[in-house]
Amino acid sequence: MTLGKMIQLALGSVGSRLAGAGISLITQLVLTRSFAPTDVGVIFLAMSMAAIFSLIVSAGYPSLSLTQLPRFQALGLNKLIAAFHGAFLRDFAAVTLILFVIIGTVVLLVPINPGLRTALVFGCLSAIPSGLMRYNGSLANTLRRYKLAFLPDFIFRPGLFFLYIGGAFFLGYRLSLTHVLWAFIASNTIVAAVWALMMGQDGLRFSHWFGARPRLTAALRGKLLALSIVAAVTTLFADVVTLIGGFLLPHDEVALLGLTIRLASLAGFVIQASQQFVLSDLTHAITVHDSKAANSILMRMNLVTIATVIGALVAAILFGRCFLSFFGTVYAEGHWLLVLFIVGQAVRAVSGMNQHMLSIGGYQVRSAMACVIGVAILIVTWLIFQPMFGILGVGLAVIAAELCWGLIVGNETQKLTGRRGDMLWLIGKNVNAKL
Repeated sequence: MTLGKMIQLALGSVGSRLAGAGISLITQLVLTRSFAPTDVGVIFLAMSMAAIFSLIVSAGYPSLSLTQLPRFQALGLNKLIAAFHGAFLRDFAAVTLILFVIIGTVVLLVPINPGLRTALVFGCLSAIPSGLMRYNGSLANTLRRYKLAFLPDFIFRPGLFFLYIGGAFFLGYRLSLTHVLWAFIASNTIVAAVWALMMGQDGLRFSHWFGARPRLTAALRGKLLALSIVAAVTTLFADVVTLIGGFLLPHDEVALLGLTIRLASLAGFVIQASQQFVLSDLTHAITVHDSKAANSILMRMNLVTIATVIGALVAAILFGRCFLSFFGTVYAEGHWLLVLFIVGQAVRAVSGMNQHMLSIGGYQVRSAMACVIGVAILIVTWLIFQPMFGILGVGLAVIAAELCWGLIVGNETQKLTGRRGDMLWLIGKNVNAKL
């Protein structure tokens, strides 16, 4: 894949993501204008719960499909693709049942904050449609159906949600907190159903349930937990931060935290989406031992991601306060928190594709351990910095966690694969890429 093609795909995904983000931001603007910060905090927390629960019930299969399915295709093992889908369906059903039992027990028997209880209930109810959307998005990506991989989740889902929330706001109908969350679940469910139909013969079918192979499923399960942990830290980091904030901060500060971390995650999304575009090509190049092609892909990808995050950082410094003020004066106070979060994204960008290099090499457990350590550092530094610096301490904790995670992943990638996927290593090796 050439640099021009990467940029074209990245711009297409970024354009759709920005359009979806625009819809989401307007929706968040409506919410911040309609509800007190404490209620907004509960809504953000419920949405983060939905994202994390969807990751749990999808059991790591979306992440594994990005490298495993292209590997099957490269080796001509097409019959295993149906078996892979069948393994997903069975594990998806089992994990969903377990999740519902656990959350139901907590909600009914454990004395917890009412706002947290509400977030748990609605996050759990959204797990099934959100989990199916996650898998279909990854599947469409592996098939290079890039528009179908991103448009439903980036445009249609937030668009449908906004039509309801925004329509009620402009018509003067006052929605309750639970009403908003029910609308969130409904929009996810409708989009998930339409998405499945759009996938056609390439998507999941109930017949795949019977095509699962026990030996393949057993082999896959050895990697799935590790991949789920990795995905939570790499693709849902904003939701992980919001979730932790739900336990450590009052709900009004969770609203500020949720808004700024979501804005910063836009830069992170560009990095993640751009890297996913080249995963199939990179996996193929490494599988057939084409180092020249692999290095060329890595060099071009690093150029795209680093340039993106630098642009985002400059924009946040210059225009962050003005932009946040649209949501209310209380949210404008999050300007430097937003800047710190984007600095964290810059640290992650410098680590390049080391995370994916570990996954392609089959070292998912090592990758997961790095993520666990990163989250542990996040929590510890959060508890240290927040009393000293207030809400800005959360941003400093994020930077510390990202830095430690990047160093660990880079070291593991070098040690286990004999190479790395970041710009520093590529420059040190004098890699000449055909741009």
